[in-house]
Amino acid sequence: MIFIKIFLITVLTLAFLIFSFSSKLKNFQKLGVLMGYSLVFLFILKPEYSDYIAHLVSIQSGTDLIIYIVLALTSLVNIILYVNQQNNNQMITTIIRETAKKDGKKV
Repeated sequence: MIFIKIFLITVLTLAFLIFSFSSKLKNFQKLGVLMGYSLVFLFILKPEYSDYIAHLVSIQSGTDLIIYIVLALTSLVNIILYVNQQNNNQMITTIIRETAKKDGKKV
């Protein structure tokens, strides 16, 4: 059991370091990510804490709590990515229209 804990902490630490050095997040966003990873580390080291928090919010186990949180965060990320993609599509459309107007006037 100790090997899996060491493995998970190593993988999460590497993911955090790669993410924090390669992204252009603002400081408060990096702080939020750091707090999230710290919570995950705590749950890995002391799984009974996740069970305790789950029981506080009327969920049967810590595993269920973690799955619910991951589902919620995945949905949020999907919505954010969808909105960003729509904004990018709108900007591309605007650029193409402006370029077509300029090219049409030259002819």
